[in-house]
Amino acid sequence: MWESFTPEEWENLPFISGRVATEEDVENGNAVFYIPYGSVACDAALPTCVIQIDEETYERTPAVVIQAEQAGELVYLGLRYLDGGNGMCELDEVELLESPNEEFTT
Repeated sequence: MWESFTPEEWENLPFISGRVATEEDVENGNAVFYIPYGSVACDAALPTCVIQIDEETYERTPAVVIQAEQAGELVYLGLRYLDGGNGMCELDEVELLESPNEEFTT
């Protein structure tokens, strides 16, 4: 379900916007996570390109945000990685981009 994709395909990835994700959205690959209660959808233009920065190693990983929800004070992002797979992080762990940069091709 979480196959690899090319930088040229980022705008065609499935995503959730304008509402919180459901368990079915996760099962169908349209969202990475779901929070049963207490989250709200973030007003974000999705999908969007980011660089996820590891807080310990500072390793930079290109990804595409397909989901953004706020729970309490924190904003959580659902990510898709170019080489396949997915992840979840907080907003302060990414650098937002307007489109894929040179890090998406390395």
